[in-house]
Amino acid sequence: MRRLVWLTALACMLAAPAAGFALADDADGTLSVKAGIGKVYLNFNGSAVGRAQRGSILVTDPVAGDGIGFDFSNCDVEKDRTDTTTFCRGTNLHFRAIGGKYQILVRGAGIYLSAVGRGQVALDGRGEYPTVDSDGVYSLNDGAYKSLPDFGLILPLAPPSGGA
Repeated sequence: MRRLVWLTALACMLAAPAAGFALADDADGTLSVKAGIGKVYLNFNGSAVGRAQRGSILVTDPVAGDGIGFDFSNCDVEKDRTDTTTFCRGTNLHFRAIGGKYQILVRGAGIYLSAVGRGQVALDGRGEYPTVDSDGVYSLNDGAYKSLPDFGLILPLAPPSGGA
């Protein structure tokens, strides 16, 4: 019986992000970041899930009630900076922001992020260091993965030109 309750709870937790991604239509862009070191900033309408091995996450939800909302886990420090902005810092951080307008800034190492929606993305890797193979990779709209830029780069989060 306990196992059934546990599996039901797990299924419900996994259904919320899936429902948020299902809200996206074909006219949305996608972003994937793997093993990122540096900063990833999203200013968009849509959904995002991600994690950071260590670092911080700052989320602004300027329109309350326009989606499922956002959530953090494993914060060593969590602070509400304003009515609409929350800060989280720690290790093995996880977050989700589903189905609304958000501004998300993830700083740190071991950044893994998936987003779908429309808006802007700013990427800033830490550069290639002799002791680190890379600062991570990113892909827009299911394109080929590229190294995170060594200097800030702003890109549109939108469907590829020519349709979706």
